[in-house]
Formats: sequence, C-alpha cells, structure tokens
Amino acid sequence: MRKRLLAVLVIAPLLLPLSQAPKAVAEEKCRTFNFDQVFNFGYNKEFPTWTKPGVAKVITWATLDSGELNNKKVQRSFGDSAKGWLRTAFQSWDDALDSITFKEIEIGENPDIKVGWTQVIQLDYESLFNVKAPNGLRNSATIEFKHTSTFLIFKDNFIQAAQSDIGHILGMGYITPTIEFVSVMEWPFEAPYGQVPLGEFDASLIRAIYSESTCPSTFSPVIQAKIKEIESTKAAAEKEAAEKAEAERALAKAVEEKLAAEKAAAEKAAAEKAAAEKAAAAKLAAAKAKLAASKKIVCKKGYQTKTFIAPKCPPGWVKAKTK
Repeated sequence: MRKRLLAVLVIAPLLLPLSQAPKAVAEEKCRTFNFDQVFNFGYNKEFPTWTKPGVAKVITWATLDSGELNNKKVQRSFGDSAKGWLRTAFQSWDDALDSITFKEIEIGENPDIKVGWTQVIQLDYESLFNVKAPNGLRNSATIEFKHTSTFLIFKDNFIQAAQSDIGHILGMGYITPTIEFVSVMEWPFEAPYGQVPLGEFDASLIRAIYSESTCPSTFSPVIQAKIKEIESTKAAAEKEAAEKAEAERALAKAVEEKLAAEKAAAEKAAAEKAAAEKAAAAKLAAAKAKLAASKKIVCKKGYQTKTFIAPKCPPGWVKAKTK
C-alpha cells in the first residue's frame, strides 16, 4: 500500500511565540516540533497552509460521481458507506484545528477539494493527492481513490488513506514509522488504522503548522476526551501491571519462605536424626562394652596370667584366683 505525492511540498516550523501562547495548566505538556526532523519529505516552507495564522478558513469539498478528475475518468460514484467514511476523515482534521473548517458541498459549487474514484494505474498505490498553492497559500486540491482497491473496501483502511491524504493536503509531510508515537501520517501505513478522533501527536503537529496552541487543554473536547481515555487506559494498565508484579513478588517471597522453612525443617530433622543415631550408637557401644566386661575371665597357665572374654578358660589354662 503506497501513495504517490503529486505535488511535493515542504513545511517549515511555524511555532507560536511564547507571548501569544495561551497559559498552560500546571505540568501540561505542550509540544514543540522541528519539522525537518519530524518529516522525512513532503512539505515546503513557502506554502505550508491554507490560511494565515489566526485567520479562519472554510475549506469546501465534494465527491464526483462522473466526469473526469485530473484528466482521468471517474470510474464510479461514492456510495453512502464510503461517503460517510470520507466525512469522518474530514471531520477528524476539522476537530484538530481551530482555524480550519471543512464543509461538504455539491460538485457544481466549485469545491476546494474534489474527490473521486479513478483508475489509479500504479499497482502499489491506493490513492493519490494533489494540492496547489499559486499565491503562497493552498487553495485547490484533489484526492483520487483507486477504484479497484481491495484495501479500501474496509472502513478503517479507507479512513486511514483518506486521513493521510487530507493531512498532506493541509500541509503535513511524510513521517517515518516509529514506536515513539502513533500518527496517521506514517508511511508506510502503520496500525491502528482509522484513528477517530486523531491522536494527541497528530493534533499537536497540525496545530503547530497552523500556528495554533499545542497545549492539550486547548484541543477540541473530542480529542481531549480521547487523550484522557488513553491516559486512563494507560494508568489502568500500569496499575494492573504493578499489582501483577507485586503479586508475583509476594508469591515468589512466599514460595521462597516456604522452601526455606522446609529446608530448615529438613535440616533440623536430619540433625535430630543424626544426634539420635549417635546417641543410640554410643548407648549400644556402652552396652557392648559392659557386656564384654561382664564376660572377662582371668586365666593362669604356669606363671602366666591372661584375661579372656569367655565363659571359661581355654584348654591348658585354669581360672586364676581373684582377691
């Protein structure tokens, strides 16, 4: 899945001066951007936006059911489902910006953005976009969706492609996929597809391009709600992970203590057994010694005397008289 950039654009950093920025709440993170680092290509500092900073702009759009778009035949009309998905994609950017409002009109009213299904011949492209800015501000654009695409059959996929094209038309460049943040402007596309509303990163980035505050407290309610939901989900996940880790530590400690207690008990039992066996052996030895002493007999043979352990003297010996 790839898209072809028909009008290569470059956007330069447009950051709101601190003196004009709304006062942020305590510890609020208001992003700043170096566009040369964020975008790998696809923006132009000479004509980055549709309107000047602080000036509201209504951008109209319409779908074509027939005729031509960029000298290509429109292959089919938009059904209710696809048009609804397209409205959702436009609304997601509308929610992100204060100065830009998107309005759907009829094609005969000469819209700013024309959208249609065409024969996109590039095999690995799902859609194409084109944008013009003859006087330094953007004022005309098109989006072509590949009418034979199987990728665009699915809602989230279609919204992803539409959001990406609309973002480029607004002034966003291409972003190399990264695990550091989630963006609909990543190329190649990265899941999750169809982010509605847009995430905090994309909202902050497009607002920076249009010289609007990047402080989340200034975002539209729907985006603020999404940020809070993500933060709440993240906090809940972190809490669950911490509780799981604590439970695992407690279980490991309990197992360790149990094994230590069993080892100590085994060692004590072994020591007691060894002591008992030693005492029994000593007792047995004493008994044997006593028994042996009770069986001693002094015998005499001539002038020799000798002690024997026997009930009587051996042949040639006689029992000696004891005092």
